[in-house]
Amino acid sequence: MVEAPSEGYFKRSCIRFERGICFVVIPEKSIFEVIPKRVERIDTVTLVAATGFWHYGNVKMIFDYKSDADLIEQKLRTQLSEKKTDNSTSTV
Repeated sequence: MVEAPSEGYFKRSCIRFERGICFVVIPEKSIFEVIPKRVERIDTVTLVAATGFWHYGNVKMIFDYKSDADLIEQKLRTQLSEKKTDNSTSTV
């Protein structure tokens, strides 16, 4: 996975899912979670996960292969639908 921040530079990162949560791992530097509010497919190898202002804004992911983008998109959409299900079943 290649992360393309708004500053215009690219860096290689790794996407991992643990306990149903997506994590972007920048080897030997940092790790952050991506909790999407919306997932958008830009083209065959590009995804944008809109996380909201307080959670890194939009995380743009450019993959080497369409199959990788398909897999991550499916997992992010599953994470998004589970979050919506959890919100709709919670009571106050």
